[in-house]
Amino acid sequence: MFSVAPVSSKDGRIVAVLGLRMKPEDEFSRILGVAKMGETGESYAFDARGIMLTTSRFEPDLRAVGLLPKDSESSSILRIRLADPGVDLQRMRSLPTNIMTRPLTRMAGSAVKGNDGYDVEGYWNYRGQQVIGAWMWLRDYGLGIATEVGTEEAFQTLFVLRRVFLTLFMLLVTTGLAIFAFSLLVERLQASIRKDALTERRLGQYVLVQEIGHGANGMVYKARHTLLRRPVAVKVLSPDLTNEANVTRFEHEVQMTSQLTHPNTVAIYDYGRTPEGLFYYAMEYLSGIDLHRLVREFAAQPEGRVIHILRQVCGSLAEAHRIGLIHRDIKPANILLTRRGGVCDLVKVLDFGMVKAVHLGEKGLAANSVVGTPHFMSPETIERPESVDSRSDLYALGAVGYWLLSGKTLFEGDTADDLMEKQVSEEPQVISIRLGRRRSPDLQAVIMRCLSKNPEDRPASAHELDEALAQCVSAANWAPTDAEKWWQSHVIKDEPVPAAVMPEKTLVIAPRA
Repeated sequence: MFSVAPVSSKDGRIVAVLGLRMKPEDEFSRILGVAKMGETGESYAFDARGIMLTTSRFEPDLRAVGLLPKDSESSSILRIRLADPGVDLQRMRSLPTNIMTRPLTRMAGSAVKGNDGYDVEGYWNYRGQQVIGAWMWLRDYGLGIATEVGTEEAFQTLFVLRRVFLTLFMLLVTTGLAIFAFSLLVERLQASIRKDALTERRLGQYVLVQEIGHGANGMVYKARHTLLRRPVAVKVLSPDLTNEANVTRFEHEVQMTSQLTHPNTVAIYDYGRTPEGLFYYAMEYLSGIDLHRLVREFAAQPEGRVIHILRQVCGSLAEAHRIGLIHRDIKPANILLTRRGGVCDLVKVLDFGMVKAVHLGEKGLAANSVVGTPHFMSPETIERPESVDSRSDLYALGAVGYWLLSGKTLFEGDTADDLMEKQVSEEPQVISIRLGRRRSPDLQAVIMRCLSKNPEDRPASAHELDEALAQCVSAANWAPTDAEKWWQSHVIKDEPVPAAVMPEKTLVIAPRA
């Protein structure tokens, strides 16, 4: 290789040339050799044909694969064409037959066209190795310079980091699973401890006598206070369901119900938590029969008695609505008929666990949760749960009246979805038509008004509904003496309702988006 420069006189004429002779295999290759990196990196020069102009640092490998003759005198300068073999030559027993006619490598092909660039995705180099590289074409000198390094070595740090992150991720997953399994174990142990405590039949100052009911989130026991000796009903949150959400809902039920003092609303006496973590509250013990069981065992009820029952429920709801509480789960199973202090057919409204506090904010269930029992849900409860107000309770009470008068629910369906669809889209059949016998038109009109799909067409309040019921002709057909005769002639067993005949459960469907 020669580098030649002109020598000019003072007047600008070229009088001589100065030439420097350089051996490519020595000085030039040594200069580019400074830029080699690691075990697989090298820098080299090549001409416009893609022929190497410097010595390769991997000449022994080139001889091994057959790209150079076996004799040690042969050099890669002007002998190696930067052809892309497309395969790993180290693993080939013989060179591909078309190796010298194959296209140039991705780098060389780009450089000889006058392009500068880089490739970090990886490509085959002239040795049949996967490399990344950068290159520049020196137009003034008619040659290209390239620097390449094997992909494995280039990305070794990345591979190490990837392995480290993968290891950390696996440790994180393992730790998470271990924590989850430990949490389940702790939860089961705690549930077991709570169950063991429950078997001792004692909660604080209360001794449990007999289970008298159970629902979706707990059990109700007949109990007695150890000092006062009076009977009470104790509701216990199920040991298997004791978690933050259910405890919040349970406390919400107590807080809401304890605000109510109407004689037709169940009274709350006490609330507590045992050292084992059992949550419970005590309320007045009520022997009697709920309206679901009343109709199931004794058929449809006389009109006068139905009015007498519904008006008492109106009194309980009127107080709740006045302070901004909506029951949301009025149904026959939540209305108890009892005798207290010589008064027969006294109504008690139960289970304010699903109550919605309109003005106080929600602590138990989200305002837009679909809550209720499908046979007694208002249309807006299903379609627009966030808009539920006191008139939804009046719809449910109308459905209870329908049940008492006819012995049938508004609609029949195989699934909850079927029932909810009918609540929204179908009109209930008039009671007298469905039964095939006469019922008082005025009472039917009041019931059917409560069952209007449009809340605006229903009575505006529980007080207004109470007045409408009082105006019905049959309102005077049930006197205290009638109630007393009924209770004297019917034996009501104070016993738990078997699970096989329990009324349908309340649904709580997650808030809609």
